[in-house]
Amino acid sequence: MKVSNSAPISSDSVLARMAPEMATTFSPAQVQALQAALTSRRHFVNIRLSLPLGMTRVYLVLLAGTEMRSMARCRQEAVRQPLWTPTNAVVIVGTMGMGILALLAMVQLTSINLSAVFSPKAAPASIPFKTDRTSCEESGRTWQEGDCLDFGHDPTF
Repeated sequence: MKVSNSAPISSDSVLARMAPEMATTFSPAQVQALQAALTSRRHFVNIRLSLPLGMTRVYLVLLAGTEMRSMARCRQEAVRQPLWTPTNAVVIVGTMGMGILALLAMVQLTSINLSAVFSPKAAPASIPFKTDRTSCEESGRTWQEGDCLDFGHDPTF
């Protein structure tokens, strides 16, 4: 926790601002709990954006890290600030839609043929021991440009 541009607040500085008769009533465990409450939390993911939106600005915050709140507090906050509100649903669906569009644009730009990736068709394989058209066609394969090709070959083999 910070006050304006000053250094982080310590439990010692808070206790020093209290009346001495009150400050001396804190046990070591209470002083430790006070320090823990005053220490700012570090999040594994901490993304904070301020975005222009017409005549105003909006902010977006994404935080992720280890859950430190009790289950009772989580339930309490879920009632106070539910996830599934109409506005949140619009933002979630819009974000997913933009992600899908970005993925499709990336695929289009990189010219990846997704149908070939997700449902590979049989790729022809040359059969080196079939050197003449007759023996190639008798084995159920296709003779093409001097090669005996097997179109039933599994490309994942």
